[in-house]
Amino acid sequence: MIKPLKERYPDANIIPIDYDPGISSVNQLNRIKLMLSVAMKNIKNEMEMKEQ
Repeated sequence: MIKPLKERYPDANIIPIDYDPGISSVNQLNRIKLMLSVAMKNIKNEMEMKEQ
């Protein structure tokens, strides 16, 4: 499902997060933090481009 979404919305910040009782919650949190970090970087870049 991610591939069609990325094709339709190439700028979308989409990341798969596995939800399984056997999966470490640290891994899930790290993926969420990475997604938020990318989102903040994209926002910063957009704001810098608007200022130019």
